[in-house]
Amino acid sequence: MTQTNLKHPSNADPRRDQLGNILENHPVQNQGLRRWLTVFLGGLTVLASIGFIVLLGINTWDRINIHGRAVLLNVIFYPAILYAGMLIAGVLAISLAVLFWQDGVTLYEKGMVQIKAKRTRSWLYADTTRFDSHISRISFGGSTVSLRVKIILENADRQRLVIRNRYRKILEMIENLRGKILPELIRKCQDRLLMGEKLYFHKHLQVDQNRIFIKMVEFPNNKINLSLQNQFLTLREKDNPKKVLLKLHCHRVRNFDVLIDLLDTPPGEGDLSSFR
Repeated sequence: MTQTNLKHPSNADPRRDQLGNILENHPVQNQGLRRWLTVFLGGLTVLASIGFIVLLGINTWDRINIHGRAVLLNVIFYPAILYAGMLIAGVLAISLAVLFWQDGVTLYEKGMVQIKAKRTRSWLYADTTRFDSHISRISFGGSTVSLRVKIILENADRQRLVIRNRYRKILEMIENLRGKILPELIRKCQDRLLMGEKLYFHKHLQVDQNRIFIKMVEFPNNKINLSLQNQFLTLREKDNPKKVLLKLHCHRVRNFDVLIDLLDTPPGEGDLSSFR
């Protein structure tokens, strides 16, 4: 199998021996059914098309013996196109089943591997500079009828690995990734703040070691109160809680979990054990 690994900040591609032991495998949903149903339908279509082509050949030969070769265009042209199309569709279905046969995400101790259409993409947790997991629940009558998930991983080279909810146990995958990525990512962000850098979370929201910048206005970190409700982040001044300084959907905030942790526990005061 050909492997195409993502580039990493270190300019060295991660290899399987760098990832450690396998922790969890997440194949695509209904993988067995998808595989064999596609193969069955594709094979059935191929066999049917071959049978029709054989019957068409026999029928055409009989007519040639009666009417001569001039009857060829009238007898076989349109049926031949139809049966050839069936044959191509069947072969294509089987080829797609083989192509996507191993699709899935495998979590390792130090990284992960995504296989999609025989393309293998590897990712080291330590290279992550952005981690966001967007979860949207669609409810009807008080019950969840659909779940939309989007996991975004990004490295220092702005390369991304995006995972959507086509895999089994996607929520369990998110929790495992949180535990593996967030502690180190938060520590790196705290180090950057201590070195005087400003962290970007949204075009209207940035943070440095002591200040938060909301729509280009500076506020001390300890003077801002945040609240979360219905997937919306709301920032208010502690001295004036009725005034909303900024309200954003959490999906629009880059490194949302990091932002929440940094505002709750400024650099040097936090304990990352809750993410381990």
